[in-house]
Amino acid sequence: MSSLVHLKKEQQQLMPLFNGAFTENKPIPFPDRKGTQAYSNLFYWAHLVASETAEFPLHPHEGFEIMTFVYSGSLEHYDTATKVWTSLGAGDVQVIQAGSGVQHAERIIKGSELFQIWFDPDFSKTLKKDAGYRDYRADEFTSEKRGGIERLSYLGEKGPIYFETPEIEIEKLVFGAGKYVKLMDRNCTYSYYLLDGEISINDELVEKDSFVVFNKIEDVTFSVDKRAVLFVIKSPSEVNYKRFLERY
Repeated sequence: MSSLVHLKKEQQQLMPLFNGAFTENKPIPFPDRKGTQAYSNLFYWAHLVASETAEFPLHPHEGFEIMTFVYSGSLEHYDTATKVWTSLGAGDVQVIQAGSGVQHAERIIKGSELFQIWFDPDFSKTLKKDAGYRDYRADEFTSEKRGGIERLSYLGEKGPIYFETPEIEIEKLVFGAGKYVKLMDRNCTYSYYLLDGEISINDELVEKDSFVVFNKIEDVTFSVDKRAVLFVIKSPSEVNYKRFLERY
């Protein structure tokens, strides 16, 4: 039997930070918080909007792979692997393989919007590796338009990102007005975040900043009146290693 979770923005964990300089809505909060639980090899997912410039001071990471997608505005980041401040702009992506440990700071500029998503690539193995860092610029990503859908690939067969977490595909889909049917892999979980517009997914209306997760399904019908922008992660429904939450 198929399963589907649909969380509107107000049903996600909402959190102001730094006296309201940042606001985060979290489709997948940290496991000690109320809300959806980590699943597949996804561990954490936050959508951040900066109404003022503020900085996350130097803090440690280990084991996880962490991706930051900048959709508008800019940020500056520093880490103990490179020991320099680096700027990222709209369309850029930052990837951290935290490995045996790295410290990291972020200064997010007023007006910016971004995702930060954490993956568990097999914590027991990655803890034994050196940390790695890579920034990908917007012009490294290619998009193609086919059948009314513009598809930008981040990670997968056509995406340039190097990633250790297995069986992950990430893309952004821009739909024009119309009705679309997409065949799905029943062994995979699909996580959708609506960045802009409205879209019906299998006749269920999804609004901006909503989060939809489903699996065990053979096809999905998307219906769009005007325009919609979906961020999509395809991941395995089952992994063949003990995930972080199962080990600790």
